[in-house]
Amino acid sequence: MSKGTRINQGPYTIIFIPYQEFNIGFSVPKRFFAKAHSRNRVKRLLREASASLLSHYRELPKAAIIVKYGKKKGASLTLNSAIDSLRPLLLAVKNSNSANALPQE
Repeated sequence: MSKGTRINQGPYTIIFIPYQEFNIGFSVPKRFFAKAHSRNRVKRLLREASASLLSHYRELPKAAIIVKYGKKKGASLTLNSAIDSLRPLLLAVKNSNSANALPQE
C-alpha cells in the first residue's frame, strides 16, 4: 500500500493501486469509534453507499481500493451523506492516470 495513490477529501482517505480485479475495502479507526457496533455501522453505511455508486460507475478501473473514514463523531453519518461524499472520490479514482495503469501481480 505504500506504492498506492492517496486521495484525501474531508474525513475520507482513499488508497488505490492497480490490481487484477476490482476490490474495495473499508477501514474505520478504533481511535474515533471505540465501540465495535459504531465502527460496524459506519462500515455498513459505507458499503451500502459504495454499492449504490458502483452500480452507476461500472467503468471504474481494476484496482484495489481502501476507503478510510477518519472523523470524530461530530455529525452522524447517514446513507445520503455517505453517497454524496464518496461520489467525488470514486470519480477521482476513475479519472486518475495511476489507476488506469497496468495491473500489478
